[in-house]
Amino acid sequence: MMEIQEIAQDDAAFQQYLTERLRAFNDTHSSHHRNIRGIDVPVVQLKVERDGEIIAGLYGSVYWGWFDLDRLWVAEAYHNQGIGSRLLVAGEAKARMLGASRVKLTTFSFQAKSFYERYGYEVAGVLHDYPPGADYYMMTKRFTNA
Repeated sequence: MMEIQEIAQDDAAFQQYLTERLRAFNDTHSSHHRNIRGIDVPVVQLKVERDGEIIAGLYGSVYWGWFDLDRLWVAEAYHNQGIGSRLLVAGEAKARMLGASRVKLTTFSFQAKSFYERYGYEVAGVLHDYPPGADYYMMTKRFTNA
C-alpha cells in the first residue's frame, strides 16, 4: 500500500516538480495553456513618483484576451486624490492596446471592492470569511467599444 509522507521542511524542488506536472497536464488538455508557454506575455506596469519616491503603481499582464490586473497600490497618504483612478484608467487603456477585451482582479473587502465597482467591475466570485472577518472577491469587467 502506498503511504502518504509529510515533507517537514519547505521543499522548492518538490514544489517545482508539482508545478511542472500540473503544467504538463494543463498543456495536454488546453491548447491555450500550451500555446502561452515560452512566449513573452505583455505586461502593463505604471508608476507614480513624487520626489523620487514611488507613491503608487499598477501591474498586470495580458493573455487570452484578458488583462490580469495583479496589483494596484496607492500609498495611504495619497488616497482620495484620484491617483488610483488615473492608474486604473491608464492601465485599462494600455491593456486594450495590447489586445485585452476583459479584465480580472482580486480584492479583499477591506481593500477596494467599491472602488472597482465604480469603474464597472462586477463580482464574479466571493470567499466569505477569508481571512476571518473579511471577504475575498474575484471581479471582472468587459471593455466596451466606446
